[in-house]
Parts: sequence; structure tokens; C-alpha cells
Amino acid sequence: MGERRMYSMVQRLNTLSTITISNLGFFTMILALSTFYFHSFVDMEPHVEVKLNAIRKFGRLGIQRYYGNEEAHVSLDLDADLRPLLHWNVKQLFVYVSASWHNKAHKLSEVMLWDFIIDSKEQAQFYFQGLNSKYPLVDKGKHLRDANVTLSFHWNTMPHSGMMFFSKKGSQSVTFPAKYIDGHTPKLY
Repeated sequence: MGERRMYSMVQRLNTLSTITISNLGFFTMILALSTFYFHSFVDMEPHVEVKLNAIRKFGRLGIQRYYGNEEAHVSLDLDADLRPLLHWNVKQLFVYVSASWHNKAHKLSEVMLWDFIIDSKEQAQFYFQGLNSKYPLVDKGKHLRDANVTLSFHWNTMPHSGMMFFSKKGSQSVTFPAKYIDGHTPKLY
């Protein structure tokens, strides 16, 4: 009978790395499948309200004046409790407020007014009154006057592993003024 030889160090490292990678792949798959469970069976309904506080400026402003585009600067009231959306597989939430309206030139125009990244439960509950929009509401043309604009609160759930989910809630429809505004208006809405 031949002499028994011990496994070499390379064979041991190969076995250890194969087991480790197989286990990591298995647990990552379980983690990814858990996102479907949380979004299908667990009640994760957040509280969200978005309102237009005031229109600060509205008209053909800045460089947009040359092209005939309209631009509006608005302030918002935001009240949100997104803590039900955060669980052990959520890395962060990307939240934003958008404004959308229909016009003759384009079927649907939509712009982002404000955004924020939430990566902890402490940041997931907030109330802002008179929050100035980060980005102006710009219409490529002259279609904002007298337009029915819908404000919506959106969030994207970004998990550690698995699919991203996109949702929206808390819409408000407002009619923009028929005349341009230069300066701060009183609370209209």
C-alpha cells in the first residue's frame, strides 16, 4: 500500500475559497429574494404629504429668456414618515419631488424639484415648511401659464442585494397663474 499524503496548502485554500464563495452566493440569493417578500407581504405604507407653499418667481428668467422658455421657482411643504420602508435589506432611499404637466408641444413634461438620499431611520421622518426647491421648474416653451401642474413625492428603494423598487405617493394638483410673477407671492395654495 502506498503512503498517504496530506493535502497541500493550495488544495486546502481552493476548498476553503470554494465553500466561502458558494455560501456567499447562496446567502446573497436569499437576501435578494427577501426584497420580494418585503414588498409583497409586509405592510410598508409610508405617510407622505406634499403641497405647494408659494410660487416665488415665475416668468422668462435668466438665459431661458432668450429661448422663450418659462422658469418657476417654488417653495414646498413636505411631511413624510418613511420609516416603514427601511428594513435590514435597504441600503438607502432616494426620495424626490417632481412636477408634471401636459401641454400641446409635448404630451407630458416632468421635472424634478427636490431630492434627498436617506440612509438611516433618523433621516426618514421629516417635516419641511416653505422648503425652497433645489431645481427650477423649467418648461421648454411657453406652456406653464394656466397649466395644471401635479406635484408628486417619489422614492426609490435601493437594497443591499436585490431589485430596486420605485413608488410614488402624495400628489397635489395646482393651476399655475396666467401672469408672470416677479418676486415672492403670498401663500396661494
